[in-house]
Amino acid sequence: MNLTITCPQVADYSPVLLKVSTPATSSKGTVLFTTGGAGNDFYQDHFQFGSTAVADLVNAGFTAVQIAFTAGSTGWLTGPAADGPLTLSCRWATTAQWVHDNVRQPSTAFCATGNSAGAGVIAYALARYGQGSIFDYVLPTGGPPFSRIDEGCICNGTMINTSCVGPVDPCYGLNANMFLDPAYGNGHCSNHDTSDVPLWQKDSILSSDGKSVLNYPNTRIHFIFGDLDTTPGVANAALWQQAITSQNDFECVPSAPHEIADVLGGAQAVANDLIMQCH
Repeated sequence: MNLTITCPQVADYSPVLLKVSTPATSSKGTVLFTTGGAGNDFYQDHFQFGSTAVADLVNAGFTAVQIAFTAGSTGWLTGPAADGPLTLSCRWATTAQWVHDNVRQPSTAFCATGNSAGAGVIAYALARYGQGSIFDYVLPTGGPPFSRIDEGCICNGTMINTSCVGPVDPCYGLNANMFLDPAYGNGHCSNHDTSDVPLWQKDSILSSDGKSVLNYPNTRIHFIFGDLDTTPGVANAALWQQAITSQNDFECVPSAPHEIADVLGGAQAVANDLIMQCH
């Protein structure tokens, strides 16, 4: 199925494609799957073992909903938007609310997993869109990369201590040109334009304006990181993880890269955690 998503202060987005896979028996809960970057394709197609994670979940009695933002190469990050990813992530939050209200069976669990920027939209949904009230369990992998956008854009050599691989540079590098610049409609992030630091700080998951919610009493958060992942996604993820005041934990998957479900162990970790904890 496909949706047209309307959000304030940004152009309507269409189509958002949903692939819904239902179990043979009554559903225990519904899980959203989102890829990284622009979120252009389905989880099962993007990752080498993405279909394994989805199939294992469905076989265990859950409904899987894969989300793909297919309009243009920059997907949900298609701007410009004055507040960049903060405003544009409304598209995912609105999609999640629609699935919660129209696909999820009443009185069953609602959960989500997303890799890298896909973890970013989950983080924005909890921190800025009040969706700690609808999610029971979320599983960010390899991210979110938007905890401190200013650190990712400035690239001043700051190192962040991460859970699985030690100190990592949060600098976005080429990702600034691919994703942050289109979100804002300018080249300021890739050019490290320090005049935008106050804006980037305000638009971050850990926002400087004090509006970010960091306590999610109804939503357990479990991070998965690959022990080969040294991308800015894990550096930024560490900042959000450390700031969360409610229940959260993490695991490190051996020999796994940033694209966590590109290895069988990563895909199995995603599926097993959701099967055990989505309730």
